[in-house]
Amino acid sequence: MSSLACLLALTFAAGAGGNAPRPLEVVLQDDAHLLHGTPAQVGEAAGQIASAGADRVRITAGWSTIAPSPRSRRRPHFDATDPAAYPEGGWRRLDRAVKAAHTRDLDVMIDIAFWAPRWAVSRGLERGLPARQRWAPSWRDYGHFAEAVARRYSGVFPDPDDPDRPLPAVRLWTTWNEPNHQGFLLPQWRRTRTGWRPAAPHVYRRMHQAAYDVLKRVSPDNRVLVGGLAAKGSSGRGERVSLPPLRFTRELACVDEEMRPLRIPECRNYRPLRADGFAIHPYSLDSTPDASNPNLDTTQIGDLDRLAGLLERLHANGRLAQELPLFVTEYGYETNPPDPKRGVSPEDQARYLGQATFLAWQRGDTEMFAQFLLRDIGPDPRFAVGSGRRWRDWQSGLYTHDGEEKPALQAFKLPFWVETRKVHGHPLTLVFGQIRPGAGRQAVVLELQDPDGAWREARSFEARPNADTSCETEGRSFLTDSAGFYLRVLPWRGERAYRARWLRADGGVEYGLPVTSGPADEAETTPVSGAP
Repeated sequence: MSSLACLLALTFAAGAGGNAPRPLEVVLQDDAHLLHGTPAQVGEAAGQIASAGADRVRITAGWSTIAPSPRSRRRPHFDATDPAAYPEGGWRRLDRAVKAAHTRDLDVMIDIAFWAPRWAVSRGLERGLPARQRWAPSWRDYGHFAEAVARRYSGVFPDPDDPDRPLPAVRLWTTWNEPNHQGFLLPQWRRTRTGWRPAAPHVYRRMHQAAYDVLKRVSPDNRVLVGGLAAKGSSGRGERVSLPPLRFTRELACVDEEMRPLRIPECRNYRPLRADGFAIHPYSLDSTPDASNPNLDTTQIGDLDRLAGLLERLHANGRLAQELPLFVTEYGYETNPPDPKRGVSPEDQARYLGQATFLAWQRGDTEMFAQFLLRDIGPDPRFAVGSGRRWRDWQSGLYTHDGEEKPALQAFKLPFWVETRKVHGHPLTLVFGQIRPGAGRQAVVLELQDPDGAWREARSFEARPNADTSCETEGRSFLTDSAGFYLRVLPWRGERAYRARWLRADGGVEYGLPVTSGPADEAETTPVSGAP
């Protein structure tokens, strides 16, 4: 059986073809704890994020939080491109979060994002919270704010707490957040003489272009992502009806479904859209990561091919200035408990995170994967137990709101996935994983569970192309690649549970959460896509 598994592994690797995909960077966002915690809580959160193995944190530069007189209808007189012209207290929380991440060797990406000051929108909201202004923000004012943020984190701006040292540099940026969602940008649609027409994509395009120009001017090393889109939208029409992401993207590029240029005033003098990548929030919510949404304009993580295909077509038709890799900048699963009405079980959350990581990693066009929230937000104490509004915030953390570890914490540190594949009609077990904490190649042993419940070591073989697949030298322990990833093949032994054992450099041992392989009669017969 081992000889057959070795032969199948060699065939599998050869059939995958091409080069291995780029290492998958992992970003974690938790503004509640990084921006709104006490100094001690911010430091603790940054330490937990680093120890869990994340590469980067995503933090929001809230325009309405930092700008002067955010609720005034009249624009204050100040140089909006100069970070020193803003109230110093507005920067304090963002400075603290950026410095805490830097201290723990975490890279930072900043969303220049929600919401706008009242003086920067074309009209105030008739309803809703007064601090959440979002009606067609001025692209000029937004560009000025983007310049101020970029200059503050350019790597040369003095730290107000230590003027002899600069604030850390930030080199990865996103422009706004979920502009296809009515909660972040309005109007989504505008009524015209001929009916409803999308409006938000054209508002956002001008905002993005203004921010892109100043970010690149401040430093050519800045990378700027476009999009940041929500996974879903609605099928209706109306000022507050969110747009599906692919419809939004086509409108952003001023084309229809057939790639024909839109003949509307907003698209007059269209220039190819410039960016360094396309950001997407492909939540699956209550379905498995590989589930596909029947609405072809949505983009769950199992539908990334739709978005990638559209971006390829847009570039081929001259609507994008360059090919855009995908950046998954937000993803996660809420759990029930603690939310009594919404979410998946904590065990499913952990398992789904491993599968979703595999789906992103195996693609050659995806550079980033994300986890939304380190810690659950928890219940809103303003509402009574049993109220539907008590649990309205997100409960997708790796910890509960009171600090208890969820199974997802270990699944985040050691993402792991197992599935059954067929090569030339023979089933085999494909195992994917990563060791996120630490640096460099890590030692791993795979284990399988026997029917009596006992765990034992399992012999495995390299499953990636252009790798050393010498079966004679393969043993039960192996090394990951330099980014901590591995893809292995084992003989198929039925539907068995597998787990990874990480042999830490300090002599300690950690176990990943077990995952059970699928039945042979449902196995896929194609090699891993994306050529890992």
